[in-house]
Amino acid sequence: MIIASAGADAAGLPNAGHHLKHYLGNTGKDLILDPDTIMNDDPGLKRHVDNIITTLVRSIAARSAMTGGDRVTASFQSGWEDYTFTNRDWYLAIGSIEACACGAVTVYELKSEHTEPRITLDYQVHLYDRYNWDGKKKTEIAGAEWSDRELGALHTAGLAKEFDMYGSSTIKHYEGLFPASGSLDLPAGPGQTPPR
Repeated sequence: MIIASAGADAAGLPNAGHHLKHYLGNTGKDLILDPDTIMNDDPGLKRHVDNIITTLVRSIAARSAMTGGDRVTASFQSGWEDYTFTNRDWYLAIGSIEACACGAVTVYELKSEHTEPRITLDYQVHLYDRYNWDGKKKTEIAGAEWSDRELGALHTAGLAKEFDMYGSSTIKHYEGLFPASGSLDLPAGPGQTPPR
């Protein structure tokens, strides 16, 4: 199995290799994830999170527009939503992950639900998954095929240990118009601003 880990590294899959080494280390110790890096590597995850936050903010803005005030501030917390990676390295490292977001938003100029109000948004992204081999899938790494059953058997035999993976992003800030349709394009990492 060390061959599979080395093969992942040689194939340019450093995260897959790192997670497999952690599994083979047989400690079961939690592995901390960096959502900022992962969202940068897999733009699909960033779009997924942008959509989660957009849905929550849209709901707050719509409720606020009905009251006709000048502004409203509200906190939000999403539920956990599943995402399957499109980046091959992260797909082999994790497969699918649960993502959620929390934060606070201020919506300004609530004249009508059909206008684009300005918002100020502070938010954080959280990721969670359990590293395990529990299916009937097969994965090719560096020319060799490995099945979930083979890799999962190492845990059953006491030669490897499953573990939890989780992490929280930096707290991000966004100020700008809230689109009447479509999704927000939020900052991807610390200190980054979305394209205009």
